[in-house]
Amino acid sequence: MTFKQTWRRMAQLVGACALAAAAAGAQAADTPKPGGTLRYGTVSEIVSLDPHVYGGSAWKVLIEALYSPLAGYDKSGAIVPRLAQSWDQPDARTIVFHLRPDVAFQDGTPVTADDVKFSLDRILDPATGATLRSNLLGATVTVVDPATVKVEKPSPDATMLSVLALPEAAIVSRKWVESGANLKLSANGTGPFQLKSYEPAVRASLVRNPRYFVAGQPYLDGVDFRMIKSDDARVNALRSQSLDMIDFVPWKDIDVLRRNAGTKIDTAGGAFMSVWFNTSKKPFDDARVRRAVSYAIDREAVSKAAFFGYGKPIYGAPTPEDSPYYDKSLDGTYKRDTAKARALLAEAGYANGVDASMVVFQGLGIYTTMAQVVQANLKEVGINLKLEPVEWATLVERKNRGDYDSMIYGVSVKLPDPDAYAYYLGGDSSYWAKPIGYRDPELEKLLAEGRALTDPKARQPIYQQAEKRILETSPWVFVSWREQAQGYLRKVHGYTQLGGALSESSPGISLPTMWIN
Repeated sequence: MTFKQTWRRMAQLVGACALAAAAAGAQAADTPKPGGTLRYGTVSEIVSLDPHVYGGSAWKVLIEALYSPLAGYDKSGAIVPRLAQSWDQPDARTIVFHLRPDVAFQDGTPVTADDVKFSLDRILDPATGATLRSNLLGATVTVVDPATVKVEKPSPDATMLSVLALPEAAIVSRKWVESGANLKLSANGTGPFQLKSYEPAVRASLVRNPRYFVAGQPYLDGVDFRMIKSDDARVNALRSQSLDMIDFVPWKDIDVLRRNAGTKIDTAGGAFMSVWFNTSKKPFDDARVRRAVSYAIDREAVSKAAFFGYGKPIYGAPTPEDSPYYDKSLDGTYKRDTAKARALLAEAGYANGVDASMVVFQGLGIYTTMAQVVQANLKEVGINLKLEPVEWATLVERKNRGDYDSMIYGVSVKLPDPDAYAYYLGGDSSYWAKPIGYRDPELEKLLAEGRALTDPKARQPIYQQAEKRILETSPWVFVSWREQAQGYLRKVHGYTQLGGALSESSPGISLPTMWIN
């Protein structure tokens, strides 16, 4: 064999070995490896662990890790069993849940139908301030036997199972709560992890729940939540590998981190930015003023300045174009028109201008950038807007007290169903409406009609009317879609970034099947 032939043969052997090693590495990467603690950096502070009172995106991830509802969503977006191993729907207003046998809370107390009834009744109790109260209003919960619960609404409700599959419908231990437990500072759930320690607004440490009802899960030994408000600090912690994963990758850093060989960035749509009004206070108690704001905002400028190509203006209602409920005729409703904005202000009695304030979360750059654009836009039409930068916990507290003129808020639709509007706008018991006593009987009637139907084609015209009503009255101004990005090290596996209504829940849904290699 000549030198050239020998060299060629050696190169072939080396290449084959390299391919085999790469294949083995790929196979190893696809095989879950138990153990390890995921260090997760989040922008928003978690100031309460009450599973029935929504506290932001990071709160939702933590609650999904600690608690379980009767049903839940999987990585495909399908509703799957959680504490209930199955359910029957004898009619459009009734669900009968059959609980898994031998499931226990983290303190070892068995989960029974009595705990389910207690939990759902707690959500329905106005004193709780539960986020899903408006969605479940009118429901009665009956214990059929220790392993069976019946939930009934007074009229047909196509959304009931979707609502009960949300993390905010978590089941808590009646015995534990009635013993005087502080649900804001402690946890006792049935989720894949249990609480080891918690420092409000700073840190939460979780360890694997050995009693979790899914065999072999979770793969991780624990999760360490670190609440880091600074965009740059969160990104630098990922780059330096002092964190394994971060939420809300700053939009200015998405492309840069994608070019980093050691990190991976996943994005998905579904969230949007909006302006929320306190409709009980002047000047925003007048729909004409709210509509003036909607006409005045330069949505294209907001999208470019805040989202670096990962945002898109919303000129109508926040229904994705691929939804069967999308109404193309509403797109373009609020194209920028400063003349219309001034005319509406004059009609409302503010021809000489008006002063107002806006609460803005200062921990995330997109909020402050958007606020500055909106402030400049409104000044052009005669609204002098004073910006009030606050921490996330303060923003949530002021929202819950109704202590604001207006605020910028980023949200996603909470359900993969058009009735998601009811979560926010469905009466004075809903998440946004309750603190300010917002009511719109016409909208509530339309939402109730749509909820009572199960045929999508029959529901479509009703939700189109509902969206027209929302745009006419403008309790919110819909400004821009935004891509949501999670960043993580290449050694983190098993994560799936979901879009649409489940974009906010992606980390919580993925945690039980994530691992570190």
